[in-house]
Amino acid sequence: MKKVVAMAIIFGFLFAFTVPEAKSAEMVLKAVTMFPKPHLNNDPVPIFVDKVNKRAQGRLRIDWVGGPEVIKGFDQPHAMKAGTIDMILYMAFAYCKSLMPEAEAQGLSELAIWEERKTGAFELWSEIFEKRLNAKYIGRLHSLIPFQLYTNKEVKTVDDFKGLKIRVMPLYIPFMKALGAAPVMIPPPDIYTSMERGVVDGFMWPNVGVISWGLQEVTKYVIRPGVFQMEPATLIHMAKWNQIPKDLQEMIMDVVQDVEYIGSMRNEMITEKEDMVRKEAGMKDIVLPPGEAEKFRNLAYDKTWEVVIKNAPENGPKLRELSSKKAIPKGTFPWQ
Repeated sequence: MKKVVAMAIIFGFLFAFTVPEAKSAEMVLKAVTMFPKPHLNNDPVPIFVDKVNKRAQGRLRIDWVGGPEVIKGFDQPHAMKAGTIDMILYMAFAYCKSLMPEAEAQGLSELAIWEERKTGAFELWSEIFEKRLNAKYIGRLHSLIPFQLYTNKEVKTVDDFKGLKIRVMPLYIPFMKALGAAPVMIPPPDIYTSMERGVVDGFMWPNVGVISWGLQEVTKYVIRPGVFQMEPATLIHMAKWNQIPKDLQEMIMDVVQDVEYIGSMRNEMITEKEDMVRKEAGMKDIVLPPGEAEKFRNLAYDKTWEVVIKNAPENGPKLRELSSKKAIPKGTFPWQ
């Protein structure tokens, strides 16, 4: 009997070391975007998702479950903070204003994301997102796409904006007020009917994505120059990020930095396509005279920075300094 027990113990011991190791479960990141999947502003998102999923080789997968039909755009920052969603692939910084008083500063940046990684702006934003949203900020999927003001009223000077009703998001409310326009908060899907029915006289939107909503059908003019830049944050809930093995964290950061360049170049091409569609629909460009254009841009940046620094006195001045072209160390890039 003792021999039988001894043999059982030996075989059990050997079995424990010879059974093939069970395949580890795939980690899945449930992710959303602020826009519906087919929207042109999401252009770099599937590129990023596919690259990460392929390089993770079954160990990790991003599951892009949808956009505002899953979680409304302005609710996504709260869902991130609460851990209701694992990842936001594409979300305007300004959508975080209720949780992050620094939010509008990103749209005011003079830099591309790869430049912000050299000035310290990226590290500061990472600290802010972790503190305010309990999220790991991994980057922006493109850079340097300006916002344009689109109207159904012909304007020739800055004074012509007075009294116009303009659809806004938080980023450009101070600017609209400085112009003497009346800011109106309307969800993106409702801009079309609002323009069609005259609820608003115009709206601000990036140089990409207008045709995704069909807005060229109900809009007469696009005002030049553009101001600000798109600020699409990509975030992962901090607890989820900490569960990701270090080599996969490094892989994700490598991929996002590749896509930052790819997305920016692709958006330049999309802009050319959108310009053609808008012109074919009858939209006209209004280029403000040099003096008026300078006044227009100065109001946009000075008034918005003024509000950011008032709301975020600790980080606002730092962000303004680190987001300036002057902050890039000389010799950092070949084109300097």
